[in-house]
Amino acid sequence: MERTLKLFFVFICSLFLFSCEKKETPVPAYDRGDAITATVEMTSSYKNQVWFRLNDHMVVYTNLKSAWDLAFECSASGTHVLLNTSKSMRIYKTNFTDLSQVNDTVGLGVHGTSDNPSGSLDSTATGDWQSNNTVYVVNRGYNELAQQQGYYKLKITGMSATTFSIEYADIYGTSGTNTATITKDADKSFVTFSLGSNLEVITEPAKTDFDLCFTQYTHVFYSPFQYYLVTGVLINRYNTRVIGIPDKTFNAITINDTLNKTFSAAQNAIGYDWKTYDIATNVYTVDVTKCYIISDSRGFYYKLHFIDFYNSSGVKGYPEFEYKKL
Repeated sequence: MERTLKLFFVFICSLFLFSCEKKETPVPAYDRGDAITATVEMTSSYKNQVWFRLNDHMVVYTNLKSAWDLAFECSASGTHVLLNTSKSMRIYKTNFTDLSQVNDTVGLGVHGTSDNPSGSLDSTATGDWQSNNTVYVVNRGYNELAQQQGYYKLKITGMSATTFSIEYADIYGTSGTNTATITKDADKSFVTFSLGSNLEVITEPAKTDFDLCFTQYTHVFYSPFQYYLVTGVLINRYNTRVIGIPDKTFNAITINDTLNKTFSAAQNAIGYDWKTYDIATNVYTVDVTKCYIISDSRGFYYKLHFIDFYNSSGVKGYPEFEYKKL
């Protein structure tokens, strides 16, 4: 009898303990949503630069590619000056230090120099202008109508934590010499300036506001060496990174495919070769098997691939892509 009472007491205590144990609350899986399909309007002449943010599925800003010539680095210590390579711009270093000494293009050579398509700030056409103290001749390239934008002479005369200063004129000096102070914007990686309109212009959005820029840009081919204008995608240089996934379909890619991978910070990590051009048929074909994972500045991962380069009317210059947050 005593043993029975003990067993009964243990049973009652066990019920009490289990009834007091805190129940686990299941954590719902984060809904990554369905894949999104988006199209951007570069147009058939590729006149537009289109800035896109993946997180909000939206075009942040669109500007004419011909709206600007030079981009100035915005960090307090930033000294770099870039060209607008979407216009096939080139730059030539002269042996002169005064604008008045340069009055023509004689002896400049054929090719000139462009920025590295990777976006590396160690490989800019202007180089170390502070040490060079030189006058540059700038070929402003072509607008979207294939019209030549002329030659200018340029000298970068100074830089501070908040500004750049330049002086410039058309190559023959017919419009007189201009000076300008370009104000850095801490919210941006670069601010842009037009030599033709003598104005700072709004193009690149704030560095945390976009992930991709759909644009033409100058690519470098070797054997033989040549600069060539291509149409593609550049990534935001501010903490955006990319890897290609060559061995999986878009649907098969998961977050595990980000593990133990080296992401690229090169601006042209996506680039232009997700499509091919058939010169015989004058048709672009998109390679839907080329897939990418993008790490944005907010720490999110997206898988992405392209599915078309034409709009519903069959007009080129309307890249269509599918992407999904991982």
